[in-house]
Amino acid sequence: MKSYMVSVLFGCCLLPLVALAQDEQASAPPMSPEQMAMMQAWERAATPGAEHARLAAQVGSWQGKVESWSVPGTDPIISQSMVERSMSMDGRVLEERWSGNMMGRDFVGHGRTGFDNVQQQYWSTWTDNMSTSLMTFSGKYDEAAERYEFTGSYVDPVSKRTVQTRSVSMAPEEGKEVMEMYEVIGDSERMTMRITLTRQ
Repeated sequence: MKSYMVSVLFGCCLLPLVALAQDEQASAPPMSPEQMAMMQAWERAATPGAEHARLAAQVGSWQGKVESWSVPGTDPIISQSMVERSMSMDGRVLEERWSGNMMGRDFVGHGRTGFDNVQQQYWSTWTDNMSTSLMTFSGKYDEAAERYEFTGSYVDPVSKRTVQTRSVSMAPEEGKEVMEMYEVIGDSERMTMRITLTRQ
């Protein structure tokens, strides 16, 4: 909490400096080199870049086929979803609104994905109406493989244990996306879900 408050206060102190630099009519004395460096660092941290443009390429309407496995080696449970994607926060965050049916119940989910310029990594959050928890993930984009890979965790409501997860998302062809999610168990893992998205 202390570091958070320091960051907030630090950012608030810089706002007048940023406004001052953007106001050509300002009559205040010029900023010191240290103040200028601080302002430039905050501007770099806040400016959307190529990673945010990559996320923006996913904007639009998608139809999803969801395959899930609760028991390895069995036939998957299949459901359908619709996904609406848009950019928010002036091009900084990809918002996903999911709606469909899962296990005979109406399903609604909300995902957010962004890229942290400071930490140089992607982040993602997920909430839905089948839980009251927030799932968080961090990841990267593999340029060579042309795919995203995220890791995260959630608390299993039955066992109350923390389950480590890994997900891989790729676009095998134009207008198609495939996301596979795995549970990590020691040195092994098992796939629990595969989502195939088709652009509408």
